[in-house]
Amino acid sequence: MVVIITEQETMHLGVIIPVELHELIKRVSEARGEGISSFVRRTILQELARLSFLDDEQKKALGFHEKKVGDS
Repeated sequence: MVVIITEQETMHLGVIIPVELHELIKRVSEARGEGISSFVRRTILQELARLSFLDDEQKKALGFHEKKVGDS
């Protein structure tokens, strides 16, 4: 499934974080070859998946696998 997001479907989100956290996010993002915005978007989506606010397909795309009864 390909999702095309237009400019009308996006918005800016400003957050206040400690300088040290910003520097860490910047270093990790650069090491992964991605921008800070991509890192933050993916991290937010991963947390939403962990909390079960995303559908199974989205969870799977983010690396979350549904555990079945009896799995450890």
